[in-house]
Amino acid sequence: ETIDREVWNTRNNAGILDASTLGKIDIKGQDSKKFLNMIYTNDWRLVKKGQCKYGIMLKEDGMILDDGVTSCINENHFHMTTTTSGAPAVLSWMEEWIQTEWPNMDVTLTSVTEQWSVISIAGPKSKQILSELDCGIDLNPESFPFMTFKNASIEDIPVRIFRISFTGELSYEVNVPSSFGLYIWQKILKIGEKFSLMPYGTEAMHVLRAEKGFIIIGQETDGSVSVSDIGMDWIVSKKKHDFIGKRSLPIINSKKNRK
Repeated sequence: ETIDREVWNTRNNAGILDASTLGKIDIKGQDSKKFLNMIYTNDWRLVKKGQCKYGIMLKEDGMILDDGVTSCINENHFHMTTTTSGAPAVLSWMEEWIQTEWPNMDVTLTSVTEQWSVISIAGPKSKQILSELDCGIDLNPESFPFMTFKNASIEDIPVRIFRISFTGELSYEVNVPSSFGLYIWQKILKIGEKFSLMPYGTEAMHVLRAEKGFIIIGQETDGSVSVSDIGMDWIVSKKKHDFIGKRSLPIINSKKNRK
């Protein structure tokens, strides 16, 4: 009953979720975009400042390792999110590639998981709630389209607001320095009362994302699942010369066709 109530309210009014556990990695350096183009299966060469892009990482054997949204802070600076459980492994894995295979790349990785609290506001009334936070930014879709972010402030507290969604509804993720996380959470809850804002948990989140066909690494995958197994061949670039796992994909597909 609780899950049904939280799902219904998020779909019809608005829901708020603490997404702070997501892994967060700061990526800097002149070769950052080149590095991301090798790490992810899709093409990152045209990503511009203020844009966000979803990507999937493969292991050398072509099986899915992790996924997440990475945002371009500027030409040589990116903010990567990973799955909650995958954050340490992804950071270690990327460090290994930089140190052993691409030592000449100008790339620096820093874990910032603990530095940012993430508050997701989802649902048809989420824009109204965010408007009353007085962030000082234009929330109209023309100036703040899907898969972009803006730097803003709430009561002089610097925040990053991402227009991305894991529920399928209109959604915003407010990234705030972790020391202000609880304060901003409580402020959003207070503002959201008149819009029937309700916290929702991970169980409701699983229902919401499953209804929209969004995957969760570790549930739809177990280390032996390829992008074709989950119907996501569209995320593999046909134009890129190389990326981690690319050489294994023809072998995986040929085995699958034989079956």
